[in-house]
Amino acid sequence: MMAGLAARLHAKNRIWLDESGYAWLLARLITAVGEDFRDALKDLGVAQDFGDAHRTARLDDAAQLDALLERLRVRLAG
Repeated sequence: MMAGLAARLHAKNRIWLDESGYAWLLARLITAVGEDFRDALKDLGVAQDFGDAHRTARLDDAAQLDALLERLRVRLAG
């Protein structure tokens, strides 16, 4: 789903947005979110860091945000 959304944004960027650098990076971010979500579902460490309906998160809210943004930064920079 996220890859499709990113592809649509890339297409609109080429056609209507004059190859905006912001739109290009946003499309990459959308792709990274989808890829990270897929991988995070299988990662026990992520489950522990973020918690679920049955377990308290290992990280507090601010640390969770930092962890999520770092995961995305690694995907975007790599």
